[in-house]
Amino acid sequence: MNEHERPVVTAANKEAVRAGHTGDHLRYVLIGSCALAILGLILVALLVKP
Repeated sequence: MNEHERPVVTAANKEAVRAGHTGDHLRYVLIGSCALAILGLILVALLVKP
């Protein structure tokens, strides 16, 4: 099958077709979310300090 064609969904392959590739930018999402969490903790620590 050509990678640009959409697969034909049948009852036999329904689960395999719906479980397709989803991790294109997962690395960047994880790095960004960790960075935002760290920045948020730093901001909270700075604001709460007397």
